[in-house]
Order: sequence, then C-alpha cells, then structure tokens
Amino acid sequence: MGDRLKGKVVCITGAGRGLGKALAQAFDAEGARLALAARTTPELDALVATLQDAIAIQTDVREPREVQALIDAAVGEFGTLDVMINNAGLAVYGPVGSYTPDEINRVIDTNVKGVIHGSQAAFKVMKENRTGFIINISSIAGKLHLPNESVYSASKWAVNGFTGTLWLEARKHGIKVAAVCPGGVNTPFWTTQEFLPFPDRIDPERDFMNPAEVARTVVELVATTREYVITDVVMQPLLF
Repeated sequence: MGDRLKGKVVCITGAGRGLGKALAQAFDAEGARLALAARTTPELDALVATLQDAIAIQTDVREPREVQALIDAAVGEFGTLDVMINNAGLAVYGPVGSYTPDEINRVIDTNVKGVIHGSQAAFKVMKENRTGFIINISSIAGKLHLPNESVYSASKWAVNGFTGTLWLEARKHGIKVAAVCPGGVNTPFWTTQEFLPFPDRIDPERDFMNPAEVARTVVELVATTREYVITDVVMQPLLF
C-alpha cells in the first residue's frame, strides 16, 4: 500500500466487478478517495465496505442525467474531481447479421454514449479547476478488425476516436486524457457470454491478463505522468 495518490478523488464507472473492481482496489491502495458507480448496487456496496474512503452511486451510464448526478455526488462528497475513469462497458459477439437492434443499441449506448456522458460531466468540473485526468477504458478491439466482434469493435473504435479529439480540446485547460486498450482480461465477463469469438481457443486463466495488473498500469499512468501524458496505452497478453 502506498500514498502516491493520497487525497486524490477518483470516479470509476462499472466498478462493481471485473476490471472496474480491480481499478477501485488499486487506487484505494494508493490512498485515493473513490466515487464508484455501477448499474446494480449489491456488489458495489460490498466492495465499498472493504475500501478506505469510498462511496457508491447507482448509475446507468446510458442516462446522462444519472452520470451528471454521479459527478455531482463525487464533488459534493469530496469537494473536487481529479480522475474520471469511464470503464463501464459490455459486449455482444456474433456474425454481423446476427445482431438485433436491441443488442446494437445496448452496446453503443453503453460503450460509446456512456463514455461521452462521463467525459462531458467530468470535463465541466476539471475545466473550472484547470486540472484533471480523463481515462477511457477502450479495448484492443478498437485497434484491430476481429471476426465476430463487429459491433463491439465499432464501439471501441468510436471510443478511441472520441478520446483522441477530447485530448486535443482538453489539453489547453490543463486536463489530461488517455485511452487504455487492453486485450483479453480475465474477468467474469467471459463466463457469461453465450457466444465467444474464439470458443475453441479461449482459456481465460491461461490466455488473458490479470485485471489487477491492468489496474496497476492505470494507476501508474496517473501517478507517474505529472508533467506529460501518455495518451494511448495498448496492452496485450504475452501468450495467446
């Protein structure tokens, strides 16, 4: 446990499980104060009970009013906002022609619009403070063209495009912006998918990265880049 981020206020969406939970634990270990969001609260409440200084706010990132309420709650509780991590996301896999309109909307509304809503709300606070860091959790699928991931890939390519332009607009206000693009991360996500892009190859324990390691990289991104910013981080499993 360290204190490199002691007192820093960090907001994380999708924090109830998987990478979001690992991010919360990693930032907590560095002394950060946390505003944690998820659509459902039981897992989030259980996580908050194990952390030093954290609050839970039920939030559907698809709804801009709920995202604004999340940022308002964070600032109301802690007085400011230093880091916004737009992590909430979901995926539906399958051939191009298999996606229903509802599936397409769920992926785009969560992965793209959720990131935009979170960035907009955080930007307002950080612009007034002339400082801050917005980190959007994207995916290697936003860098590659992968079979059976057309809609998910489209959402992550959109996140990367949005993040790059946000950085150009935010830097003049002293705000840092970065996209983090992990490859496969070993989270419960993979055990809940009805269709996987490579069902005969995937073994999360063997092939995917530990979420705690990915989270530590995000912490390092915040803790060590004081006079500069790494705007694009790509992480891939060593073996696959």
